[in-house]
Amino acid sequence: MEENKKLTIEEVRNYWGKKNIPQQWYSRKEPFTLAWFNELSFKRYDRYYPHIKKWAEFEYHPGEQVLEIGIGIGTDLIEYAKGGAIVSGVDLGQDQVMLTKLNLDLRKLPYKEIKEGNAEQLPFPDNTFDVVLSIGVVHHTPNTQKAIDEIYRVLKPDGQAMILVYARGWKHYIKRCLIHGLLLGKWWKHGFDWKKVYSEVSEVHGSAPKTDVYTRGQVKKFFRKFGDVEVKKKRLGEFFEYKPYNTLKLPDFVKNILFLLNAEGILGENWMVRALKRPFPKEAKLWEVWFKHY
Repeated sequence: MEENKKLTIEEVRNYWGKKNIPQQWYSRKEPFTLAWFNELSFKRYDRYYPHIKKWAEFEYHPGEQVLEIGIGIGTDLIEYAKGGAIVSGVDLGQDQVMLTKLNLDLRKLPYKEIKEGNAEQLPFPDNTFDVVLSIGVVHHTPNTQKAIDEIYRVLKPDGQAMILVYARGWKHYIKRCLIHGLLLGKWWKHGFDWKKVYSEVSEVHGSAPKTDVYTRGQVKKFFRKFGDVEVKKKRLGEFFEYKPYNTLKLPDFVKNILFLLNAEGILGENWMVRALKRPFPKEAKLWEVWFKHY
């Protein structure tokens, strides 16, 4: 998808940084208590993103420098810190920074740096981190390629990026754009521009300034600097797995059938990217480089 050149970081900050911490809506516990944070953590990993724990390998990075871009309330950083990683985080919003620090402090978990910043200009030196994690963030920034390049810059050689972005596919065209767009009158509002329609109806908490969805080829192109890139499609979404942050889950036998049919690989709504900062060897043949990337 073509990058949005007119949108500014400040516009994105005004939306995500000042009024949108979606997780706070999904618990009836007393806000900002340990019980509140714990319930949100349970719902994130058990209902909303059940595949994240295995993919992110929280327990396998003791002593390593880990950065998360777009920290929310710090749920993922908590898991890395429990595993012994040296954690840092960056987010556009003051509230996200405050809540993440509180979440870590309530558990008496150490952290290195939790601060404001944006994905397109990370406030860290080159070659700093062993791992950079970002879940559902870089498709919202004005220049996604610039954000990916920044991730490459701050990673150490052989460092690992684990990035989740939205996958273009059936759900976005049929459910979000066609059904929601028509019912809510967004097609008429935006002059039949499907990108604007999608940005307005894609997030459960309101109209985001930018929400992009990508093909596998576009994702591969974003990570072309990286020497080793794995891209997998995950998460069937609420039609199959859940109602957002409620407790509905499919029976195991249904999940097994969907697994055998590779439904997630076909209909999944997220691209899960694992990329290593590892340049191709100089002696690599052109066809080997092409095959590895495409």
